[in-house]
Amino acid sequence: MHKITLPQSRIDVVDSNPEPVNNWYVLYTAPRAEKVVRYELEVRGYTVFLPVYRTLRIWRNRQKKMIEKVLFPSYIFINTLECYLYNICQVPKVSTFIRCGGKPAKISYNCIDTIKRMLSMDHEISVVNDFCEGEHVRILYGPLAGYEGVLVRQKSKTHFGIQLKEINHTVLINISTNFLEKVFEGKRKTENGDKR
Repeated sequence: MHKITLPQSRIDVVDSNPEPVNNWYVLYTAPRAEKVVRYELEVRGYTVFLPVYRTLRIWRNRQKKMIEKVLFPSYIFINTLECYLYNICQVPKVSTFIRCGGKPAKISYNCIDTIKRMLSMDHEISVVNDFCEGEHVRILYGPLAGYEGVLVRQKSKTHFGIQLKEINHTVLINISTNFLEKVFEGKRKTENGDKR
């Protein structure tokens, strides 16, 4: 007698409730409380990013000193689940989280990474509080190679900018146009590397 083995049927189970994913969100803090908020959140185990840079300050007595300044006053970025944002707003000196279209505003990982790279370079960085219109460009060489942003010209200098529309700020860094290429809308890449 022969034993017949039937192939087992394979059932794919589709999870209708996928695991929630961490995103970068923007918190608004009390004035000059960004570093206190960073400390309070880190103590609670959160991953935060407070962009700071060093600049030379000259006091009235002509004494010079390097000081650390916050790049976006009253803003701090947090990497967490959306469901924790309301509890995070109970942390001392956190006023609220930034919303866009009624929902918590998400900042892309690429944008956060670009700002970190900019801060790590030995270049002057500036921030403008309005939208800078310009061509969409990609950096070809150097530490920021591959990153995309906008081309901005100010005072005869060329700047590479990353727009944070959620807080109406643009981070600018001085860069030569020789390092840039235009990015045409049809060839822009998404964060996953897929062409649009």
